[in-house]
Amino acid sequence: MRPILLSLTARARRDIEGCVNFVGRFPGGKPEKRRREIHAAFHRLCEFPEQHPVEVRRRKSGLHLRRHHVAQFTIVYAYLRPMDTRPWGVVTIRAIRHRRVKDAFFGVREESAESAHALTAPCSATRGS
Repeated sequence: MRPILLSLTARARRDIEGCVNFVGRFPGGKPEKRRREIHAAFHRLCEFPEQHPVEVRRRKSGLHLRRHHVAQFTIVYAYLRPMDTRPWGVVTIRAIRHRRVKDAFFGVREESAESAHALTAPCSATRGS
């Protein structure tokens, strides 16, 4: 099996903090538990990046967006398959939204996954983050 990299856009990193802060405003919200669940979901996506169907195709960037639910949140991501010029796959986390958001894909920017990385690491290197 070829290695897979995990990439989080700057927006996705802000979204994690926003989601955790949202949960923390409620009694018994357990924000750190939600943070751990979100990070555990990233690793599940690295293990099975194509487990969810493509729901939205962005023409300009060529991204095929998928969604994965974890706790009360939706992770919007794309999977870039390995190719000759890049022999590894990339799971790129584009956004994390509350499940009540009507269109989780709305506002997810079309910048290419290759140029939008705030963090890129092998999936195994980010365990416990």
